Amino acid sequence: MKAKSLFSLMLAVVLIGMVVSPVLADKPVGFDPVTGEETAWSNSTCAKIQSGTILDSAGNPIEVGFDEFGYNYQAHLFEGTYDSVDRKIDGLYGSQSGDFVDDALSMKWSDDWLSNVDCNNDQKLDRGLVNGVPSSISSGWLTNHVNGDYIDANGVEQHYTSFVKIGYFGPGNPLWGSYAILEEVYNDPAGDYHGVTIYSDPGLGHFITN
Repeated sequence: MKAKSLFSLMLAVVLIGMVVSPVLADKPVGFDPVTGEETAWSNSTCAKIQSGTILDSAGNPIEVGFDEFGYNYQAHLFEGTYDSVDRKIDGLYGSQSGDFVDDALSMKWSDDWLSNVDCNNDQKLDRGLVNGVPSSISSGWLTNHVNGDYIDANGVEQHYTSFVKIGYFGPGNPLWGSYAILEEVYNDPAGDYHGVTIYSDPGLGHFITN
């Protein structure tokens, strides 16, 4: 069966990968205290991806839409593989090799996990952004969805899928000290895994922020 330890490996992707379609509207940074009107990103001092001043880990300007690795930072999406999540296409996940490297990986995240703007002028996408102020710590939520295959002990190709939600709850929580697993759905018929293996409230959208 596919090693169940891939679950922890998949969550490690979140740390490495945290570094959409441009038709999406900019998100508001807050509301005017007098008029109650939204203050949109386009009317704020926060730099947007379209400005060309926000850089990736290699120092290149981030662009709207999907890049060659599968990241679409504008839309808070990743559609790629374990190979490409570290922004290198070299047949490895970090320094690791294995049959999981080419498994399909999808990620989605909230604005406060990793935003699509730079409000503190450090030329990086802001983390933990609340009302235009970043904390540099990813809060909110993130999901991982993996779709892959492997060769079992009898030489037969098998298929598995995995879906995980995690959220930020502050210091003292079990995952990386500040996060918790909200749901894991793991299906591997050959390994006799079927459906939800972890589930807890509150679901997405009910987390504390920094």
